[in-house]
Amino acid sequence: MAPSAMWQALLEAFRGFGGIAENVMQREGPFGMGLFPIDPGKTVKLRVPDALLVPIDAVQLQEGAVVIKDPSAFPPGYADWFMQYQANHSWGLDGCRSIEAFEESLKALPDAVHQDLKRLGLYNLDNRFPGENREQEIFQRFLKTRFINHKGNKVLMPVIELVNHAPAAKGFNQGGDGIAVGGVHAGEILVNYSVSDPLHRLLGYGFNCQEPSGFSLNLWLQHNGQQVVVQGGVRRDGLTKSCTIERQDDKLVVVQPLLGLTREPGLPRTLFSRACAAIPGLRANELFDQIHQGNTMALMGLLLQLEGVGGDGAAQLRQGCLDHWIAIGNDLGTRSDLLQAT
Repeated sequence: MAPSAMWQALLEAFRGFGGIAENVMQREGPFGMGLFPIDPGKTVKLRVPDALLVPIDAVQLQEGAVVIKDPSAFPPGYADWFMQYQANHSWGLDGCRSIEAFEESLKALPDAVHQDLKRLGLYNLDNRFPGENREQEIFQRFLKTRFINHKGNKVLMPVIELVNHAPAAKGFNQGGDGIAVGGVHAGEILVNYSVSDPLHRLLGYGFNCQEPSGFSLNLWLQHNGQQVVVQGGVRRDGLTKSCTIERQDDKLVVVQPLLGLTREPGLPRTLFSRACAAIPGLRANELFDQIHQGNTMALMGLLLQLEGVGGDGAAQLRQGCLDHWIAIGNDLGTRSDLLQAT
């Protein structure tokens, strides 16, 4: 399949501004719209230099179009190119529609499911999509799914942001000037967006993915006569560093513990045990099992609430719960070498 004339003209102009885009085209694939090599036997080269990265606070939605607020902050003509790019290949092509469809599918879930999702720290309809300005709220969700942290700033990376996610792929190359993706790709060009788990990926990005890691949800439990608050969520360094555990007044607070990891199932319990070592009187294995069981029960509760519920949102959430269950289930033993190193 040959790239369209519109796509070729877009990339030619992009290269004129200093970007790099070689052997790449946009088309529909198994993950929706994505980027593919024109010739799978040749190297793909994509780079957005720092000068062409667009801070998210530098863009706005104007009469339905995504525009740069101050064109003078970028190379001459780049703001016009960026607006056309967003209209034909990003926001206007699929971004707006897919965000709106996903958010509507979540809003349609039963109230009991909304309450569970809020309690577990996964989704709060009132904060996320209050309905005060529908178009702007969809736009803000779009930005949250597209930006990347780069050199201390949240930026959009035109063209590269069209690459879809795969947990086994390499991450973005952020060394030197700009952000890059490259290499030889037999099929779709894929990149690992970030560390996450199935439910946080689904609620954050709008698609199901069998992520290899599983982090805790929000929980409240009792351990050895003491109240324990587990603050759920994903820690970007959670695959290499222990979670934090500290006493706050009359309770113990555990922040974003890793519960399962496919490639190294002995690591989650090991990291948790290392964190517990600083708190006298904690029975690390017992507390880890309590948190694990609490997450399992929460997932079972969600699945029961979703039983018989129709619609795409319910189907995606059911799959997300099952994927998350599998992810946290990858917990086997401990790494004695790491425990001895503490």
